[in-house]
Amino acid sequence: MGARRSPSPHLSSVLSPVLGENRVLKGYWLDLGLMPYLPAFAIQEQVLQARMEGRLPATIILQENPPTFTIGRAGSRDNLLVSPEELRQRGIEVLEVNRGGDITYHGPGQMIASPLLYLGDLGLNANQYLHRLEDLLIELLAGYGIQAGKKPDYPGVWVSEAKIGAVGIAVKHGYAFHGFSLNVAMDLRPFNWINPCGVPQMAVTSLEQVLGRPIPLAEVKARLRQIISDMFYLDLGDIAWADLQAIAQSA
Repeated sequence: MGARRSPSPHLSSVLSPVLGENRVLKGYWLDLGLMPYLPAFAIQEQVLQARMEGRLPATIILQENPPTFTIGRAGSRDNLLVSPEELRQRGIEVLEVNRGGDITYHGPGQMIASPLLYLGDLGLNANQYLHRLEDLLIELLAGYGIQAGKKPDYPGVWVSEAKIGAVGIAVKHGYAFHGFSLNVAMDLRPFNWINPCGVPQMAVTSLEQVLGRPIPLAEVKARLRQIISDMFYLDLGDIAWADLQAIAQSA
């Protein structure tokens, strides 16, 4: 398990008061790499079920997806601005999923993180937890010298008027799943083919675009791992999917 450090002043200001330095949750860091959305979500569902049955501890799942549009529970295909034929030609899937929110785009160079956490351990309700994820992204971007913020009516994280990170969660029996994404170094053009989050002509940006230089995704993941460990008092160990599956089946 990785070493922990004291949270930054920003994180200290948003941590739930029920958590403390002596209450560290052991957990796993599972990086799936580049994987199609549906197989990756099937893994997430298996981990969620094992979490709810007490067979696995807190688990953070990382992934990238091939080009995919996902439509959340509040979404509509009306916010898809290109024809199904054009999408087929471009090799882009369109999937309706059970997270909150509307339509968004996933593609290579975007970091997707799904913390499978029990909200009772955190002392948070679903809305508070969603805002913690926004705080987490803001802290991550601050580490690159980027001042990001929130918009009252729209979940996610923004740099000026451009959205850089999306947040969409679901909760089942107190266990949170889905999570957030951060545009790191990706092709942003597909966002022009939708109304992102259901908002026409919403501007979208990426970490690479804001900084004007290449950003290794592995570096961003490492920074995220430290921040998420600090925010939720987690002690995370690396694990492969086959090993995690074996642990869940043997429990």
